[in-house]
Amino acid sequence: MSNESDMDVDNEEVNSRICRSVAEVFQKAQSTYAGHRKHIAVLKKIQSKAVDQGYEEAFNYWFNKCVTKILPLKKNEVVGDRIIKLIAAFIASLDRENDLLIQAQDQQNEDEEVDSTFSRFINQFVRHILRAIECKDKNVRFRVTQLLVVIMDNIGEIDEELYTLLLWSLNKRIYDKEPMVRIQAVFCLTKFQEENENEGEEELSDATQTLLKCIQNDPSAEVRRAAMLNLISNKKTRPYILERARDVNAINRRLVYSRVLKGMGKVLFEEVEPKILDQLIMWGLDDRESHVRRECTKLISHHWLNLLDGDLIRLLENLDITSSTFTSKALNSMFQSRSDIITKLKFPADLWKEFTIETAFLFRCFYIYCVENNLIEIIEENFPETAILADYLQFYLEKRFFPKNADTMNEEDNATYEFILEQLLIMANKYDFGDEIGRRSILNTVRTMLNFTKLPDSLIAIGLEVLKSLSINERDFITMAIEIINDIRDDDIELQEQEEHQKKRDATKEGNDEEEENDSVESFHSAVEHLVNGVSNMSEQDIMNQLPPEKEARPETMIQCLTRSAYMLKLVNTSLNENIMITSLIDTLITPAVRNTENKIRELGIRNMGLCCLLDLQLAIDNLYIFGMCVSKGNASLKNIALQVIVDIFSVHGTAVVDGDGKVDSVSLHKIFYKVLKNNELPECQAVAAEGLCKLFLADIFNDDDLFEAFVLAYFSPENSKNEALVQAFAFCIPVYCFSHPNHQERMTRMAADILLRLCMRWDELQNSEPPDEDLSMLKPNIIFQELIFWTDPRKLVNKSEEEASKIDYQLSFLIDVLKVLGRIEQKEIKKMFITNVNSFFISSEQDSTKLTEILEFINDTLENETLGPMNKNSLEKLKNTVGECLQIARDRSTNESSNTSKLSSNDTDEYSRVLEECSTNEVAAAGHEPELEGGEVDSTEVINNEVSDGFDKPNVENEPLAANAGQSNCRGSDLLEQIDNSIEGVAPPQRNIRKRRRNDIDEGTSNDSVTTESQTTSDIKQKSVNFNLGNLSFDDESAADASYAE
Repeated sequence: MSNESDMDVDNEEVNSRICRSVAEVFQKAQSTYAGHRKHIAVLKKIQSKAVDQGYEEAFNYWFNKCVTKILPLKKNEVVGDRIIKLIAAFIASLDRENDLLIQAQDQQNEDEEVDSTFSRFINQFVRHILRAIECKDKNVRFRVTQLLVVIMDNIGEIDEELYTLLLWSLNKRIYDKEPMVRIQAVFCLTKFQEENENEGEEELSDATQTLLKCIQNDPSAEVRRAAMLNLISNKKTRPYILERARDVNAINRRLVYSRVLKGMGKVLFEEVEPKILDQLIMWGLDDRESHVRRECTKLISHHWLNLLDGDLIRLLENLDITSSTFTSKALNSMFQSRSDIITKLKFPADLWKEFTIETAFLFRCFYIYCVENNLIEIIEENFPETAILADYLQFYLEKRFFPKNADTMNEEDNATYEFILEQLLIMANKYDFGDEIGRRSILNTVRTMLNFTKLPDSLIAIGLEVLKSLSINERDFITMAIEIINDIRDDDIELQEQEEHQKKRDATKEGNDEEEENDSVESFHSAVEHLVNGVSNMSEQDIMNQLPPEKEARPETMIQCLTRSAYMLKLVNTSLNENIMITSLIDTLITPAVRNTENKIRELGIRNMGLCCLLDLQLAIDNLYIFGMCVSKGNASLKNIALQVIVDIFSVHGTAVVDGDGKVDSVSLHKIFYKVLKNNELPECQAVAAEGLCKLFLADIFNDDDLFEAFVLAYFSPENSKNEALVQAFAFCIPVYCFSHPNHQERMTRMAADILLRLCMRWDELQNSEPPDEDLSMLKPNIIFQELIFWTDPRKLVNKSEEEASKIDYQLSFLIDVLKVLGRIEQKEIKKMFITNVNSFFISSEQDSTKLTEILEFINDTLENETLGPMNKNSLEKLKNTVGECLQIARDRSTNESSNTSKLSSNDTDEYSRVLEECSTNEVAAAGHEPELEGGEVDSTEVINNEVSDGFDKPNVENEPLAANAGQSNCRGSDLLEQIDNSIEGVAPPQRNIRKRRRNDIDEGTSNDSVTTESQTTSDIKQKSVNFNLGNLSFDDESAADASYAE
């Protein structure tokens, strides 16, 4: 027995020594990072001795106890960070020793797996801290995930069972409500990504799939950033990473350019498509934040250019410059940030006839930059004169349209020459045409080019722009353009006639047809002579019928003519009254095209007619019905064009084109837009109608409430959830519309309650539909409600101060409408969504008290008659208190205003009474009457004299500062009130009224004084904050060891 007791004593002594030793290490390590290396050595020595003596479990127990103490520490506590650094270094040191042990076993060819001390320690330690990963304390959850991160950083392998447990726990923490916990969970999950995923395997690991969901859907920008920077980059994950260039957070967008794209190096040009690179450049250079634009410019002009050894041509070869719209902007930003490139670029003369796509593009961008920045010397040094430029244009035109080796030309070569011509024409449009000879050379070359029937649209557009720059004025430009169009059409008709004559010649054998034709011509001439002489029996109509029919241009030629006229009309600004030639063009080309049965020709005809209508109001009125019919009856492409035309006509002419004699009814046009918004089969038409309606409502051209309601309903409609263009247009334009003017916001307020109720019914239908339609997705009613509240908040109005916004009360009407429909809503879930958001309304004491009173009545009625849960009751009680406080403030303000008014009138009355009293006193003194009358009644004269002697006649500011200095002596006002109360007894009614008014005035000043004193005291209390100094963490108290597990 004595031996056993001695052993127990020894065990307790060793156990306590291990406890003290471990606690001492933790106690010292929390003060500074400096001695951590020594503390790690001490911990390893304690662990080694404990393992050798069979006290491994004791060491693990006390180590866990000490670690448990730091778990409740907040994120910003440096003590906790120091201890975690100590734990990380300790585990890393153990892992290195374990690796050395494994290598030694491999050298000795020992196949048996040894359960090392390190693996046992990690297994029990991880399982220990995982017990707190679902603790209610957010700080405990944060510290646990932080510990898991440092453990995963410093160990090589773990067993499969522990891996499954960790993955299951972290997948739950990735949805934690605290962002700081989710960030640590993301860091830990990144350690579970498999290395072979870089090779682009078909299946991604569970950790990677979780991170992909996180990078797209997490509401916290920091969590998305952590996932973006730690996700493995391969073909499947890279689109998700690069998608962050459109993140709502500016820092995340900037990191795409400064970290992600920069870190990819040259592999970027091999693994990322040029189309995607162009989009990234476009997003970066057009970003709203300057630091994002700066990082994108730095990436292009410094990092990418340095990767390619400063070779601009190689950089352009890696970009899709032929179809890109932002590569020119990228080069422009490069020239601005790298001024050294400007002086190094040299263009020899022999290079102008050996252009490639990249060199031509570089020439164009460099020339435009020099022109915009007035670099005259560089332009004269590197670029030719106008006449020589015309020769180069003629050279490449012949290469494209009249090649010597036409058989060897392919589509790629044609596209190359067309692109080079486009770049030269863009340069020519910016050239100085002071040299008349050069101007005429360019003009002749451009006119010749525009006569080519196989000219692509890109060259037609820029060619007409150059033609306008070369013209004397706009009328000269229109004349030359219409001459080109007529020449193309006439040449085609003439060519058709020649072909017909050739066919007839081939068909005739002995010339019989020519004789017949000559006979018909002679008979026609004779008929005309008889008609003139009056001897013919044929009418004029019969003669016209005998005429051969007019030839019409072929459809291909019509398309070429209409394309040129459309680009021309886009450059015209003067009205049709000043352009007679355009009127003739309408009659001969555009109107027949509108009536044509071929879709392509009709679409171009509608587009041309719409451009003409922008130049003349009466023409727009006459053709608006035709455009409406095209929207109603046409195909999808024709609908798009007609909708754009209608929106443009309203934008230019306003409502003058509708509602009048011979005009289209505005209601009919509203119905057309309504039907287009409801037609989900044509999403492109919906997007065009949505964008057009946004512009027209914002400009106050459309003011119809029903159309506006359909406009907002289309935004929230589940059928339109997949139409990204429509949703994007509405998401931007609706807030802009509401915040631009009070009338706009008031219209939204009138419609908001009905919109909300309709959408709630639609949402309820979707929830109860069986089977559920997975293609339809809709926002919850509470999200819709929050958006409507946000749009109707008067504080968001532009150019409105906070004081002005506090007086606007139309949002209260929306709240009243919502409170009215609460009783009609049967679904508890929807009712809960409404009630929990009613406190988001803006309520102030400056608003209409009648509406506030009505809101209070509705709240009381709802609380009394509806069966509500605790959360709903609390929300309504909070709203009730807010409204009640505002009403009280409004009543107090009105009372003060009325009292101030009454004070002014009472001061006049007191002054008048004092004068009368003085006169009465003087009369009594003069007459020698006694102060007391018969019947024991008090003489008013005596009362007046007493009042004068007691100092109650009128407050004297100098002697009795009752109002102004009441805050300095509150007791003085109270004593005075007592004196007045005592003196009121037994006084005649007139004097009693005077004293009561005096008493009320003093009472009001005293109460105001008390309120002021109380508010000052309250503010003083609020300014005093308790300073909790946590100090050093003590590891001596074992009773707090499991504090984090108390829950």
